[in-house]
This record gives sequence, structure tokens and C-alpha cells, in this order.
Amino acid sequence: MKKNIAKKLLAVSLLSAAMLSFTACGKKEEPVTEESTTTEDTTEATTEDPHIGENYNELTGEWSKDYEPHRPIAVMINNLKEALPSSSTKQADIIYECMVEGGITRIMPIYSEYSNLEKVGSVRSARHYYINIANEYDAIYVHYGQSKPAKKMLDKGKIDNINGMTYDPGFYRDDTRVAPHNAYTTGERILQGISDLGYNDKYSETHDKVLSFNEEDTDLENGEAADGTVHISFSSYSQPYFIYNPEKKVYERYEYGAPQIDNLADENDNILTFKNIIVMQSSYECINPKNDLQELTQVGKGSGYYITNGKAIKINWSKSSKKSKTKYTTEDGQELLLNPGKTWFSIIGNSDQAGLSFESATGEITNGVFTPVSTSTDDASTEAASEEQTSEAAQ
Repeated sequence: MKKNIAKKLLAVSLLSAAMLSFTACGKKEEPVTEESTTTEDTTEATTEDPHIGENYNELTGEWSKDYEPHRPIAVMINNLKEALPSSSTKQADIIYECMVEGGITRIMPIYSEYSNLEKVGSVRSARHYYINIANEYDAIYVHYGQSKPAKKMLDKGKIDNINGMTYDPGFYRDDTRVAPHNAYTTGERILQGISDLGYNDKYSETHDKVLSFNEEDTDLENGEAADGTVHISFSSYSQPYFIYNPEKKVYERYEYGAPQIDNLADENDNILTFKNIIVMQSSYECINPKNDLQELTQVGKGSGYYITNGKAIKINWSKSSKKSKTKYTTEDGQELLLNPGKTWFSIIGNSDQAGLSFESATGEITNGVFTPVSTSTDDASTEAASEEQTSEAAQ
């Protein structure tokens, strides 16, 4: 009898132990489930869009809650020594510099934000190849006067433009400057001109950006040392340069042996500075010896250099037609990614006077090497060859 009771007690004990063991095993599963859920939640949190509530500025590659995407403006600005300093150039996102008559250059700042511009200028006349550049960015072109090749394009409605010779309210004369270096405009006048002339300030549905950017500031892995002075030569007259500021990781612009400044900026921060520099080599051709009117090859293929953070790499550019956008690639054919920030473009020619060199911080000088420009028949401008330049109040 006692043996039977003992057997029954042993069986009950074993059953209880088994049930406890099963319950304990069940409890061990719970932390694993919780840990797995927590890991998934963390993964979702880290992949969440960091730019929620922000808008992308395609001219600089930067995000901002204050920026609202809309068409930019491109303004023709004087760059002669006697016309400097300029006004509001420091607020531009992009600046293009091309050669015009007599070996001089003009610049075309492009602004994503312009409503608050107090004074812009001095404003000068249009050139036809600048119109093509402005069109790449779907910009509204601001100028005072034009060459005859440019006038043909304007008369055909090739670009939305605000012209001082046809829209007087858009501009004013600064009595402290000598003509023709005294034509200026403001953000308020430009906004009024856009309204009066019936232009749409929104991007079209087919609009596509020109430039691509890294998400974050990124150093170039290879390339030439460009941590000193970048010398750019257009002609014997125009030989600007940039000096690298390693603390701010930007390039400071110099012209005619002095810093190129914005006379409306704070005097402690008035030098024009850029995160990126792109130097493109193309070809210029005189199409009217009477006034040295130039044609710039824009359709075809060529080479150049991308300069940022103290280094420079060789790049290639291509443009399939005057209406297309210029494409920029690295030597191995990959899309060129710029660092977020402002960009300066210099389009030099292929004459003996044109060139690019890098002077490192240690004083070593390296000359830029370019491949020959390959042109397309679409770039021909024979109709402009015999044209004289139109008279301009602000030429």
C-alpha cells in the first residue's frame, strides 16, 4: 500500500515539475519577442526621412524649412574693374563667368531667393549664350539691353526676361556711379516685373534639375592639390583666382588682384565665397570683328575640373542640344556629385591665353590639362556672324 502511495506521489511530483518546466520555457520566449520588436522599431526610426517638413534647393543641394521651391532669376552683372564692387552677388547660389568682347568677362548670378534683394547690379546687357545657360535652370532672365544675336532669341520668346530697355519700372539709375555702370534693380522690382509681364514663377511639370549633390559634405578621394590658390585665365585682361580657406572649407574669389566683394554685405564677411568651383573648357569664336562679338560653343563635349575642399578632379561635360541641360560626369563616367553649398562656374576658352593652374599650400604649381572640345552642328550660329551689336543704354 505504502509503495502504491509512494508511486502516486512520485508521479504527481514529476507531472508538477514538467508543468513548471513548460511554464518556465514559455516565459523565456517573451523577452526574445520584445527584443525583436524593439529592434524593428529602432530600425524604422533610423531610416525615417531626416528632411520631413523641409524643401530641397536644387541650386545648392541644401534642405530648409524656410525655402519654397520656385523658379530662380539669373541676372547679368558687370565685371569690369571700374564697375566693382557689385551689389547682392554674395546672396547668389550659383555664379557663371564667361568671356565677352575684348577679353573681358561678365558674370551671371542665379538666385533661388530674391524677394529681399535690396540692390542688385550693376546690371548689363544680354548675350545669347547666357540665355541658353539661364534656360537650363528655367530661370527668369534679368538684363539691361542685348546684343543682336540675343535680341533675335528674345524676340522669339526663347526665355522669360525682364529687360531694362523694354520694362523701365524694373530698374533705376544710381547717381553715385558713372554710366553705363549705374543700372540697378531690386527684389521688389523683379517681383513686380514677373507679375506685370505675366510670367509663371513656378517650375513647369517637365522641369528637371541641372546639378546633383552629395547628401553631406564629402572630401574628394583623389585629384590634384587645390588647397592654396586656383588660378583661372580667360585672357590677358581677365585672370581671376580663388584662395582656399581651410577653416571654412570654402574658396574666396579674387579679381584684379583684390578680393571680389559685395558692397552690401557685412564688412567682416563681404568676400564672395564658394564651396564648389567648376572650370569648363570650351571654345570662343569672334563672329563680328567690328566689335569682337563672341560665340561660345555650348553643344558638344569637353572636359573640365571640379574643385572642392582643397582638391581638384578632372571631369567631363556634354550638352546634346541648345535646349538640353549640360551633364557633368567624372572621368570614369559616373554622375558628378557636388558638395552642398554655392558653386562658381568659369567657362574658359582654348586659346593660348586661357588656362587653369593649382598652387598648393606648399607652393607647388600644377597646370590643368584639358581634352579637345568636340562640337555639334546644332551649335552653329552663322546667322549671327554678320550682325552688329545693338545700341544699349547699359552696354
